[in-house]
Amino acid sequence: MFFSTIINRFGDFVGAFLALYLTRILGYGPARAGLVVSFVFAASMAGSLVSGRLADAIGRKRALVATQAGTVAVNLVLAFFWSKPWAPGLIAFGSFLGGGARPLISAVLIDLAPIDRRKEVFSLQYLAINVGVAFGPLVAAFFFDHAIFMLFGASAICTMVSVTLISRGVKPPQTIHVVSILERHDDRGALKAFLGRPILLAFLCLSLANSLSYSQTFFALPLSLSSVFGPDGPRNLGYLISLNGILVIVLTIPLIRLLRRLDPLRCMALSGAFYVVGFGMMAFKLSFAGYILSVIIWTLGEIIGANVFGIFIARHSPANWRASFQSFMGLAVGGGNALGPLVAGLLIAIDGGATLWIATAALCGCWGCLSLLVARWDRRIAGGAA
Repeated sequence: MFFSTIINRFGDFVGAFLALYLTRILGYGPARAGLVVSFVFAASMAGSLVSGRLADAIGRKRALVATQAGTVAVNLVLAFFWSKPWAPGLIAFGSFLGGGARPLISAVLIDLAPIDRRKEVFSLQYLAINVGVAFGPLVAAFFFDHAIFMLFGASAICTMVSVTLISRGVKPPQTIHVVSILERHDDRGALKAFLGRPILLAFLCLSLANSLSYSQTFFALPLSLSSVFGPDGPRNLGYLISLNGILVIVLTIPLIRLLRRLDPLRCMALSGAFYVVGFGMMAFKLSFAGYILSVIIWTLGEIIGANVFGIFIARHSPANWRASFQSFMGLAVGGGNALGPLVAGLLIAIDGGATLWIATAALCGCWGCLSLLVARWDRRIAGGAA
């Protein structure tokens, strides 16, 4: 799973450059591009919902392999027809399949992880994601400037290798282990079981706000760099995304060890504080060095909050509905990713981005503070379950 994730995320070329592809290659304006990006991530959200229920019925690994294989086929077609006016529709379908795969990865990891090592397992997975992200964007920036069809073709090849590793190298456990009564089998349907845990609904709202905030790193940030640096925008974006990935590689293990005793939701609150500063400073006119500092700050927030979602959902999920619960939470992540570009496209039209970044910082402050209240609620539930 570790090496599969590295290869898959290394080849995740399309998402990081989607906004630039729409505006520079297809000639969309910011508002129209925001609408299309929102639709692409809405498709991802729908895929997440469908795949979770399917996985709990036929098996997590089988569903994961099927969704990733479908993504390979879509990107191979796009490699030949990337300039067609209907290409964004096919990108949305690929997003549907890719969105279906991501919650299944978390569900498979929960099944595979030793009960007392979940935090380390999710940290390792997060590290794998960013090993790929650290280097993939540099290659993607070259493809964007010189051979754009390879954004899709190379992505297909990487996903093909990834799905082969999972298919041949991952063996689901014979027995699914549980930690507490919160993880015991629930004979109700997946949706009823989820709705019967109100704290998960509260956490879903926090996750939606978190995702909406973070979505600006792949929509508003590329447009800001393009506006400020002109033709150098794509190359500078590649540098900054790679910087983000390298920081994650270097700092994830030290930060996780430093904060290992801190409650997950308190980590989320601390993450929000770093986001407030990192995103808020982009409301001002920055040099490239200023953007580097901003990326460093919000990357610290990203690392601190990275493992909150998987660990929290795992702790509150019945073993028989793990994939479904992960997919429900994927609705929040996908919803934020879909709504973020839509709102951003409208706010950027006001003053070029200052209002957007101020609003993003304010939102981060809100969900960071509210996570502290949910943390108190979670401690009361954990005490009762014990």
